[in-house]
Amino acid sequence: IIKLFRTHGITRSLDYISNADNEPWYYEQISLGMNYRITDIQAALLNSQLNKLDKFISRKKEIISRYNEAFSKIPQIFVQKEIPESDTARHLYILRLRLDMLSVGRKDIYNALVAENVGCNVHYIPVYYFPYYQKLGYRKGLCPEAEKLYNEMITIPLYYGMSDEDVDGVINAVNKVVNYYKL
Repeated sequence: IIKLFRTHGITRSLDYISNADNEPWYYEQISLGMNYRITDIQAALLNSQLNKLDKFISRKKEIISRYNEAFSKIPQIFVQKEIPESDTARHLYILRLRLDMLSVGRKDIYNALVAENVGCNVHYIPVYYFPYYQKLGYRKGLCPEAEKLYNEMITIPLYYGMSDEDVDGVINAVNKVVNYYKL
């Protein structure tokens, strides 16, 4: 229970999950909690990394640019548009699938990408899907547009340490999987 408190009350443990959907990314928030996961040593390391922040951001922007260029050529993927006035180095790179142009759903695309050695995930499950909020009276259907978006999203790797070969591998895997399942 203490571990739950330090991780926002979120668990992937089947011992605690009450509504497992057998999705490999599935987790539940079963109680309220905080985010108490940083130590003094971690804070010191973070402080030293701040000196490299510009380099990290620059690399992430390069990867984002390559992803955008590659995925904008795939009609089955909606590429997130940047706001011209913004200067962002996204936390996540989301593939929004146009499921009406694919022969399978997100789970099959997810599993195919994992089989291609792409470390993907799904971010984020709407919080009111979790039992804690269900007990408070929140129900699915509350935010239909957010739920539609959630059902169409897969997150692919985006971190400054990715080599050009890593980026090419992700792009090639996404192309391969989408081409295989396109209508």
